Amino acid sequence: MARLVIVRHGTAVMGLDNDAARTLTEEGKAQADLAGQWLTQCVLGAEASIVMSSPYLRAQETAEAISKHSKSVIQTSTLLRPDSDPLALADILTGEFDNLIVVSHLPLVGRLAAVMVDGEVYDQPWSTAECWVLEGDLIARGCMRVSKTWYPGLEF
Repeated sequence: MARLVIVRHGTAVMGLDNDAARTLTEEGKAQADLAGQWLTQCVLGAEASIVMSSPYLRAQETAEAISKHSKSVIQTSTLLRPDSDPLALADILTGEFDNLIVVSHLPLVGRLAAVMVDGEVYDQPWSTAECWVLEGDLIARGCMRVSKTWYPGLEF
């Protein structure tokens, strides 16, 4: 069973001139830490994963928090910027991984989830640090289903 976890970064500081340099707030750091705990305890267990992250600082900080808990390796990809093409990303991910965590931004996280589950691009609402676990025979467009979701405020 292939697994794709899609995570939106934690709450970030507002309004810098350089969007890519926005950092997590203290609340965002706590959210990212909780996301890492949830993923390790309720999804991954001892299973190692690759965490693929946007190059934007707030996503990198979120990926680091997840990696700290899950002992996963972080890879940075420019394909995970907020304005990236979800169809192109889905095509690159197809069949390449069995267990992948993607950390990115709106609108990409919602659009990627829609593509992987329904095969179509549309916007999904997504809270900061929200995690969706998608599973299927392989990571591919329209071949996955949502098996679990979590966002800050939910118990685990």
